Amino acid sequence: MLATRRSTALAVDSGEKLPVTAPDQVLVSGVLTGGAPCLAPLPRGHAPGQRGSAVGINGTEGDLRVTGPFGHLQFVPLTLSGARGDEKAFQTLTVPDDYQAELPADPMVGNVARTYARMAADLREGTRTAPSFDDAVALHRVIAAIETAAADGKTLDVDRASA
Repeated sequence: MLATRRSTALAVDSGEKLPVTAPDQVLVSGVLTGGAPCLAPLPRGHAPGQRGSAVGINGTEGDLRVTGPFGHLQFVPLTLSGARGDEKAFQTLTVPDDYQAELPADPMVGNVARTYARMAADLREGTRTAPSFDDAVALHRVIAAIETAAADGKTLDVDRASA
């Protein structure tokens, strides 16, 4: 489901109010290939009092949740939490230090640096750990399916939509 809740946005550099031409709310729910349900409400950028974004995955052994302070998850520090079995509350999970070793901690710069480092290592070592062009195509198929489902008001199978 897509929604546009604000009709204008403020240009930071000029102070001008500009018309919003894209949805500022994205609500995605579905079932992953392995059968696990997934929920991803992605709100617009930061607003006072807003809880932020969360992506949840419910699996057979427990639940995972990735949260960020606002809707642009690629620009913000993320928190990973999980609960196993009958646990009543999510526990924060620690991401290993070597995932971020010697790269900027600032997510806006660090995420790009980490991706470039993985691409360089893939080229040197013949591995495939960084996102590829095929990954980008798959992501754009998901985005197209979200847009189509929102326009039609119907559930859409991404695999069938991209075939």
